[in-house]
Amino acid sequence: MGRKNRNPLTDRLAYGAQRAFLGLTGSLPYRQRLAIAGRVGRMAVTRIPKFHDRIAANLAHVMPELDRAARDRIAGQTGDSFGRTLIEILHNPDFHRQGTCIAPDGDAAQMILDAARDGTGALLVGGHFGQWEASRVWLKALGVNVGGIYRPTDNPLLNAYYHRNLEFGGKPVLPKGSRGFRGLVAHVAKGGIAGILVDQYEKRSERIDFLGKPAPTSFVAADLALKYNVPLIPVYGIREPDGVSVRIVVEPPVEVGTPREMMQRVNDSLAARIRAHPGQYYWLHRRWEKKLPLPDS
Repeated sequence: MGRKNRNPLTDRLAYGAQRAFLGLTGSLPYRQRLAIAGRVGRMAVTRIPKFHDRIAANLAHVMPELDRAARDRIAGQTGDSFGRTLIEILHNPDFHRQGTCIAPDGDAAQMILDAARDGTGALLVGGHFGQWEASRVWLKALGVNVGGIYRPTDNPLLNAYYHRNLEFGGKPVLPKGSRGFRGLVAHVAKGGIAGILVDQYEKRSERIDFLGKPAPTSFVAADLALKYNVPLIPVYGIREPDGVSVRIVVEPPVEVGTPREMMQRVNDSLAARIRAHPGQYYWLHRRWEKKLPLPDS
């Protein structure tokens, strides 16, 4: 349903149900809250055919060596990881207070802090992998503000709540589209730190390799890094086995080259993280094609 044709009553009822669930989960101890969210996510992707089928098709497309049991195991892990990540974002103030993010070390991490201190700017790139908001949690605790782009939800009431929680992690948080892009450009041009998730399907973008298959990939992050002479730095939040702690990993800046070369290096960086932890990737994205065939077995 398009936004202009939405039923306000339906939106209010849906929002009321969602807020009731968030109120319930917010009253629970933090670890229990995440465990319940993980179970709900796991049930959704294993019991709702359209979700399970999409994950199976994506996995078969880029990891054909996996058998059905392996795909099913990764699908369950995907649901668990996403459920935990979503509930952390929707209770973002609590997420920031918990201190569950393990800070990185090394020269690349220090480069981000130096860029923030000196006002020279940096672009942090990653994907829908692990806890993708965790790097902003780490940086905000150090007084570093990280802006970004987000995809608004269709329900305007839920979107307002979602946006408030994202803004708690840093500003500006701008809607995807031309207006949001202009705001992000202005933020970077003024020496700000911005984060961009690069793994969404971009219909008009050039196809480059991602996990062994061509995927439409926006070159915006590389274009901005080159235009404003700022480093393009891959950053990830990898969830630890306890399901609560998140380890921040900051890789060295992407080697400067053409936008295509730089974004291929970004895709390769993300692909390596996914291969190491396949259950932490958001396989529900239609990343390669809008519709892929289901595996035979």
